[in-house]
Amino acid sequence: MRDWPAKLIAAIGVLLATGFVALSAVGGALYWNRVELNGEEQARAELPSLAAQQIPLVFGFDYQTVERTFAEVYPLLTPEYRKEFQDRVTNEIIPQARDRQLISQAHSVGAGILDAHRTSASVMVYMNRTVTDKAKESVYDGSRLRVDYKKVDGKWLIAYITPI
Repeated sequence: MRDWPAKLIAAIGVLLATGFVALSAVGGALYWNRVELNGEEQARAELPSLAAQQIPLVFGFDYQTVERTFAEVYPLLTPEYRKEFQDRVTNEIIPQARDRQLISQAHSVGAGILDAHRTSASVMVYMNRTVTDKAKESVYDGSRLRVDYKKVDGKWLIAYITPI
């Protein structure tokens, strides 16, 4: 009969410990949810204007300075996409630009968020581009692009560009 106060104290201790663990889990979940939402809001606020600024850099070039132009673009890309993009630039774009004396002028005319998360997002960019060759013939092109971004070391980098 004298054991019941000790058992009661032990039960209360277990109950308090369980309650503390449960409250900690709820608090952690609420904190992480807030971190995720803040990251998403930051992506929604930053990326449309960043994409509108960066996409003309990616698609605009002059055949006389094409290497320097793309050397300035490479740091805007994730390491994974940079390799693929560099291969395309080296094997296709630079030879054609030089051979045909191409000048590509690109302008973003609009951008909006498609999907946003704390460390990744997708932006729709509307771009107009005029490509002029050595015969001074111009070709006008209006495009919609899906630009996927990934946050790497606190900086938004282009992870992929897909024409839509």
